[in-house]
Amino acid sequence: MKFGLLIIALAFSLSNLLAQPAVAPRIPEHYEWKNARDYKRDEDLIVRTLQWLCTNPLSEANEYRSKATLFVMEWIAGSPRLKISITSTDLPFYDNYPDLLFPYIQGVALKKLGKPACESELEAMVSGFSVVGFMIESDPVLKKDKFLQPLLKAYKKNKMQPYVEQQIARNTAP
Repeated sequence: MKFGLLIIALAFSLSNLLAQPAVAPRIPEHYEWKNARDYKRDEDLIVRTLQWLCTNPLSEANEYRSKATLFVMEWIAGSPRLKISITSTDLPFYDNYPDLLFPYIQGVALKKLGKPACESELEAMVSGFSVVGFMIESDPVLKKDKFLQPLLKAYKKNKMQPYVEQQIARNTAP
């Protein structure tokens, strides 16, 4: 009987622990990257920060999110290892919601920095669109916007790759 209660208590504690939001990585007050070694030194922190940014709603920890976004965007912009190509015509949300570009870039960067590193531009784009889909779903205003419904539907149905392929085809058709 005591063993059964112990198992139940342990399971309850574990479920509470897993339900807690991820702890945001500490962003250094001062940072500088001058060479490839500097970028490599901070890559693990960048990945942890990207993971937090990509899994927490836009409305969560606004001050931290702004600081973390600036930190990772500066790193991404100068990183000799990471190259991200963006064509705004492939991003149907960009004209109406340019702020969703940041989660898109963060999703692409996280995929490209993954282990093993992603070499496929399509897979990286799907990851970026999936993060945008998550952000839309977790925002009460965005998820009601009719313009964003096709992207949200693809995200919810786990059909993001066909959605992304459709966006690319639409913009490369003669």
